[in-house]
Amino acid sequence: MPHLSLGVLGAAKIAEKSTLPAIVATPGIELTAIASRDASRASALVERFGGTAREEYEQIIDDPSIDAVYVPLPIGLHREWVGRALRAGKHVLCEKSLAGSYDAVRELVGLARERELVLFENFMCETHPQSLVVRETIANGGIGDLAHLSLSFGFPAFPADDQRNSRALQGGALNDAGAYCADMAVFYSSRLPVSVVATAQSRGAEVDQWGTAALTLESGVVAHLSYGFGLDYRNEARLWGETGRIEVDRAFSIPADRRPSVTVTRNTAATVLDIAAADQFRTQIERFVRTVRDGSGAVELDRRQAHGLLMECIRRSAWEDRSVRLSEHDDWDALATRMRAHHD
Repeated sequence: MPHLSLGVLGAAKIAEKSTLPAIVATPGIELTAIASRDASRASALVERFGGTAREEYEQIIDDPSIDAVYVPLPIGLHREWVGRALRAGKHVLCEKSLAGSYDAVRELVGLARERELVLFENFMCETHPQSLVVRETIANGGIGDLAHLSLSFGFPAFPADDQRNSRALQGGALNDAGAYCADMAVFYSSRLPVSVVATAQSRGAEVDQWGTAALTLESGVVAHLSYGFGLDYRNEARLWGETGRIEVDRAFSIPADRRPSVTVTRNTAATVLDIAAADQFRTQIERFVRTVRDGSGAVELDRRQAHGLLMECIRRSAWEDRSVRLSEHDDWDALATRMRAHHD
């Protein structure tokens, strides 16, 4: 079977540092082209990773030899460029968040569904062995019935002119760090959200700098999320059940050479799980290639739409200062029914 030909829209740091090395190391995918409005950046990346340099994103979108695109552009540009790629018949791996509003997420998911294309939001931590082991431990009753999750992700402040501080580019703590927490609460627990109570603090900036969200999940499980910019670095998950608890250090951003630190405690006896180090960007690229090859993208589309709706409910709760139920949105009942069917 021929390699999946991939083009890249943009020369972001995450692409240079993590995603491009994973792409060139993964069998079954070929880096064909990198486009950047800064021609020197594209040329420098091509020199390191291969492919050809393009000066315009359209040159990748319009190239019939390219099967898929990776989009590491600012969130505020995703709706346009992910949409254009899908309309051109290309599979898409997009950096998180997929979009800054549920309307945009629903539009992009709808395009992918109509054209039977794969659309991934790059939550690479879902594919790391430590995340899979934690979810399996919970599913198998390793800490009894799950009651509570606490997930925290935050970093020191970014420069004022960083894209993550731009309202026009749909930055902010929720769309960046908070998106990981919301995604992994659902991933770890294997339960759908029911309602949310959230807060947001801008601290005089254009976008939210700090935030919290209390999610009620199915079966009465509660997840507390905390996230922000301008904070001491924090990257952890704590999961509490009837008969034990799990502590995960580096739950979201996990260096490829770092051996996972996951501790399971039952009746005060702690066990550190033996989990191998892994490059979560490579495991994500491998999953993307498999999904394109086997045509199983429909499940991921429902997951991305459900996550987009949860994010919108978090925003709405913070804006309106009230508890918001996901069932307030007309899409939720049908979407949740499909999600439960996938899980079964």
